[in-house]
Amino acid sequence: MNFVTSKEEYRKIYRNNLKIERDLFIFLKQSIPEDLFKIGIVVSKKVGNAVIRNKVKRRVKSFLHKNKELHPTKVCIIVVAKPKSGNSNWENINEELLTFFKNR
Repeated sequence: MNFVTSKEEYRKIYRNNLKIERDLFIFLKQSIPEDLFKIGIVVSKKVGNAVIRNKVKRRVKSFLHKNKELHPTKVCIIVVAKPKSGNSNWENINEELLTFFKNR
C-alpha cells in the first residue's frame, strides 16, 4: 500500500475520477498503469478539531492495514471524510469502508 503524497497527484485524481458518495465518506477512484494500490486520506476542518480529524485518519489507516486482502491493484483511491464521520464510532466507519472495498 502506497500513499498519495504530492499535491499534483491529488489534483490529477480530483479532476479525472469516478466519484462514489456514501454516508460518511466520498471515494474518488482512478485507474493507474502501475501495478499498485495507492490511497489518499482527506479530512477537512469541517469534520472537527485536530484530535477528531486525526482519529478519523487513524481509523481509516487501521482498516486498511487490517484488510490488506481487499486492496485492489492498478487503482488510486482518495477517501474524503464527511463532517458526519467525526462523530461516528469505529463500527460505522469500518462497515462503510468494508462495503466500499467489497463492492468496488
